[in-house]
Amino acid sequence: MTGKGESRLSIRIRVWLPSAQRARGPAPAYTRDQIADAAIDLADEQGIEAVTMRKVAARLGTGAMSLYRYVEGKDALFELMGDRILGREGWAPLTGDWRTDLADVARGHRRMLLEHQWLAALWSGKPTLGPNMLRGFERSMSIVDGLGLGIGDMFDTIGLISTWVSGYVQDEEATRAYLKAEEDGKELHAYFQTLVDSGDYPYFTRVVTEALTPHISEEARFERALSRLLDLIETTLPVRDKDEPATGAP
Repeated sequence: MTGKGESRLSIRIRVWLPSAQRARGPAPAYTRDQIADAAIDLADEQGIEAVTMRKVAARLGTGAMSLYRYVEGKDALFELMGDRILGREGWAPLTGDWRTDLADVARGHRRMLLEHQWLAALWSGKPTLGPNMLRGFERSMSIVDGLGLGIGDMFDTIGLISTWVSGYVQDEEATRAYLKAEEDGKELHAYFQTLVDSGDYPYFTRVVTEALTPHISEEARFERALSRLLDLIETTLPVRDKDEPATGAP
């Protein structure tokens, strides 16, 4: 258990130290991945607020106190959960084309956030410090290495992708929930029609009637927006020889 007044950051760091990765006492009955998986399943079903040591232990068929042999508390458990989700990602081999590979990173990040809707809140301002996160970070940084950016700009570029995807998914989920609450958007669509019919809002009318984005699937909308983001990133890259391939490090 955690000491009184101890910072959560200290707990999150300590969970990855070698001494913390060995269960105390008799031979362990569970791996930390099994414990994290049980907690992830619970969060997916009932929300992150439902995750307690007692409930996770019940899923494993043991008592809450026995879990403290493996995890010293809920903050440490959250750390394991976040890193475990990253460890489940089946990262494809890098192609060497930075746009293709960054797009794959963005899609993977979006997929994780959509599959685990509590994850964004868990990571907000405090991403996991575990080995799977670090491996993913190294992989992402290698994509933009060799593009002529300094290490700070490389880091900012990767951070931009992550931050943008997180915000995009938050808006995506909020819109989906709103439309569902509004009887599949019927009232909203009817209101839009009154605005169009009024003739007072020509740009709004053109978006509703002509623009592609409002009328395509969520996947296609994400891909269009992602392509725009990559275009913007490309404008920040140092000027390259026209015959030099714009690829990241192999």
